[in-house]
Amino acid sequence: MKLKIVLLFLGVAAAPVAAPLLARSHPLAALLIRNFFARLCHQDPDRSFVVAGSPVAVCVRCLGIYCGAVLGAFLRTGKEAAGRLLAAAFLLNVLDVLLGMLPWHGNLPWPRFLLGLLLGSGAGAVLLAPHWGLSEN
Repeated sequence: MKLKIVLLFLGVAAAPVAAPLLARSHPLAALLIRNFFARLCHQDPDRSFVVAGSPVAVCVRCLGIYCGAVLGAFLRTGKEAAGRLLAAAFLLNVLDVLLGMLPWHGNLPWPRFLLGLLLGSGAGAVLLAPHWGLSEN
């Protein structure tokens, strides 16, 4: 069961990157992946990493969240620490979104990705680690 969950989360985290890789050889598969993630993300090409000449199927923050959720599932932390991580990451992401509305900084993809990674790690630790017996509490 654990292996199936790991593979599912790895697939969800890898699928957005697969879309541009499949665009030339399997355009229908790439389109299906993009359409699936369009319901979850704005997919602004200016806020997405580019792979093989095409934007990834989600923005950099969402990609960070998906990758972070996979990592967070393996964090060996208690429920309280995971909750604090999630709360802090959420506040940092809200702050980044609010600051992004001001003309103080432009498009900063790597900080957005890292903040998403932190948020996803917190969410993965809160939601998944306790069910796998990986948490202390």
